[in-house]
Order: sequence, then C-alpha cells, then structure tokens
Amino acid sequence: MAPHENYDEGMEHRITNQEAFAVETRERLARIEATLVTKTEFYEAISSLRAEMHKGFADTIKWVIGMSLGIAMAGITVMTFVLNNATPKTAPAQPAPVVIYLPAPLTPPSATSR
Repeated sequence: MAPHENYDEGMEHRITNQEAFAVETRERLARIEATLVTKTEFYEAISSLRAEMHKGFADTIKWVIGMSLGIAMAGITVMTFVLNNATPKTAPAQPAPVVIYLPAPLTPPSATSR
C-alpha cells in the first residue's frame, strides 16, 4: 500500500517512542500502586492511633486527678500542722488552792459566863 501524500515518515518513530513510554509508565505505575496503602489498611492504622490516643488521654486525666488530690491532701496537712503549732502553748492555769477551814475549837464553859 502506498503511503498517503500527507504521510509523515517521522510519525512512525514518534509513535514507537510513545508506545515504549507507555510500557515504561505502566511498569512504574504498577510499582507505585504496590507501595500505596489501601483504604482498609489506612482505616486500621487510624483506628489503632485513635485507641492509643484515647488511652493516653485517660492516663493523663488519671495522673492529673491523682496529683491534684495528693497536693490538696498535703496542703491540708501542712495547714493543720501550722495552725496547731502557730500559737505557743500556755501552761494550764494553776487550780485555786483548796482551803479547808477548821471549826473553832470548843472551849469549856467558863465560870464567868454562868
């Protein structure tokens, strides 16, 4: 078959180059797709990350609450100690002495009082 009058001889060479480029591109794309993460793997990774974050937040909250309670208890203990020992202790007042009054001795009736 005779080539058409508008036939370009360089076109065959360009088409051959394009077909070789397509084969090379297909191979590169296959390698890239092999290394890509699938949706399922992505969701599994995200869900495991969420679980780890949730555990970390729970642990942090437990530590914060525990430390807050510990600090509060230590503060109350210090305040109690300071308030109990802030003022000097005074010795207890001496009780009033017990005074026992003896009755006046009985005198025998005298001769004058008769």
